[in-house]
Amino acid sequence: MYCCSNCGYKSIKWLGKCPLCQGWESFQEEKEVAASGGGVIVRERVSPKLLKDVEEAGVKRILVGIDEFDRVLGGGLVNGEVVLLGGEPGVGKSTLLLEVSSKLSGLGKTLYVSAEESVQQVSLRARRLEADFDNLYVVGEDNLQAVFEYIKDYGFKFVMVDSIQVVHCPLYEGIKGSVSQIRGCADFLTQIAKSQQIVIIIVGHVTKDGVIAGPKLLEHIVDCVFYFEGENLSNYRILRAMKNRFGPTGDIAVFEMNSGGLKEVKKTTDLFLPHKDKCVSGSCVVCVIEGLRPILIELQSLVSRANFGTVRRRSLGFDFNRFSLLIAIIEKRLKISLSSEDIFLNIAGGLRVADPAADLGAVMAIISSCKDKELPSNSVFIGEVGLAGELRKVNNINLRLKEVERGAFKRVFIPESNLGEINDNFKFDIVGLSSLKEVVSEVF
Repeated sequence: MYCCSNCGYKSIKWLGKCPLCQGWESFQEEKEVAASGGGVIVRERVSPKLLKDVEEAGVKRILVGIDEFDRVLGGGLVNGEVVLLGGEPGVGKSTLLLEVSSKLSGLGKTLYVSAEESVQQVSLRARRLEADFDNLYVVGEDNLQAVFEYIKDYGFKFVMVDSIQVVHCPLYEGIKGSVSQIRGCADFLTQIAKSQQIVIIIVGHVTKDGVIAGPKLLEHIVDCVFYFEGENLSNYRILRAMKNRFGPTGDIAVFEMNSGGLKEVKKTTDLFLPHKDKCVSGSCVVCVIEGLRPILIELQSLVSRANFGTVRRRSLGFDFNRFSLLIAIIEKRLKISLSSEDIFLNIAGGLRVADPAADLGAVMAIISSCKDKELPSNSVFIGEVGLAGELRKVNNINLRLKEVERGAFKRVFIPESNLGEINDNFKFDIVGLSSLKEVVSEVF
């Protein structure tokens, strides 16, 4: 059989282009053999039950002890859960895994399977973290059948695998890192977790496109998929939940990397609002929702005259298609000519935002830079902008306003349609407007 390394599509002959994911040169040959011998996991036969008779008490949360990590998980780990942690090389995946292992080792027997590094290298990094590793077991093994034997013999409750691309299982054909091996090893580890009722956390490498290496089916097998993100020149790291069967998706946790390991950043104001007390043209504060967490961020815009006749448009952290759409709305609805201007939009702190509630802030930042006028100090702009220039209703307005209150801001601009949802007495001015023209006339 020939299998697509991107999506897992199978064909009896080699194809230059995958008919499912449209990828080129992605087919690899693999042989399917019948699994035999020891190491095959046999589950106990379970009779079907009525859904109403299933007890919820069987699902208990296991708190890791790292508050931000537990919050992204949705309240802690669950017995039988498989977590896939992806990230670019050097971002700190192994460091995070070691810190999680040190916390879990105090709750039960924990095994750290190091297939990339030697046991001595793991020990050196563990000493640098200065954490409690007295009850943590480590083994330099890349054969998952041997790991399964260790789990049965020692009764491990938590298992860390670093990483899925360098382990193999003799039950499946192919070399390490091949499509069949990655898919087979993920399925083998999932069977171990479900049959033994243990927690397994797997590290996965990321390709140059920013997705976890291996077939997309890998993400469907596991229960949770987390991405660990960070810039090369920044000490801050963001843990983002892309898939979570036991909690919210899209939620984030912020960590700071230092010489002693990763440190939680519970107050993100210093990271995403570096110039909160300074008024600069082109700077605007918005409140976005990441998962279930409201975050105050600073949008920065720079509008300058194009020198060579060809305008440049760049956005960092903000969707470029949305950015281009907002520029067209400004030109059409507000009659502000931007055809000969270079326009740049940046989100401070390196965060990527997909919340449409940041539209109003982006528009106001661009207009502020174009007019070279400062926006009102201690003000926050929240709202989605429609094609007609109207302000559309946003979700979770009370949650956003509570975060604005914690940030000690004095004034907030929101869509008029959200005024009826406000149910608390906030100690700042709330201005409800229905269109961009009203906002511009009110501010400038």
